[in-house]
Amino acid sequence: MTVIKIIVLTLVFIVGVVFLTLYRNDAHLFDPPGFSKRLSTYLTTNVAETADDHVFPELRTPVFNAGADKLYQRVLYVAGKSGWTVAAHDSDNQNANFVVRSPMFLFEDDVFIQVQFVDMDHSSLYVRSSSRKGHADLAPTTAIYRPC
Repeated sequence: MTVIKIIVLTLVFIVGVVFLTLYRNDAHLFDPPGFSKRLSTYLTTNVAETADDHVFPELRTPVFNAGADKLYQRVLYVAGKSGWTVAAHDSDNQNANFVVRSPMFLFEDDVFIQVQFVDMDHSSLYVRSSSRKGHADLAPTTAIYRPC
C-alpha cells in the first residue's frame, strides 16, 4: 500500500510541475487550435518559430508600425532589459542570437531574431526559439516576441 501511495504522489507531483510550468509560460492551452493540439505540441517539441500561416495565432509573423532600424534597436533594448544574453548580433542584417533562461528551471534556450523590412513604416520579426535540453519545452511559443 505504501508503494502505491508513493507512486500516486510522484505522479501528482510530476503532473503538478508540468501544469505549473505551462501556466508560468502562459501556454494558452484552450486557445485555437485547441487543448489536445497544444498540449501534444508542448510535450513533443522544443522549437518554436514564427510563420505567416502558423497554426498557433501567437506565432504568426508579427508586423510592427516601425521601420526596420527602429524595431531592431527595440529588440536589442528589450532583450537586454529582459535579461537575455546577446550571443551575437549583426546590425547590417538586423539579426541577433540570444541565450534565454526559462523561468521555471533556468534551462537555456537559443533565440534567433531577424527584423525583416516590409516598407518604410513597417517591419516584421522572424523569431526562432529552441531549447538546448530535452524534447519538450512546455509552451515555448507564447513569449518569444511579446516584449517588442
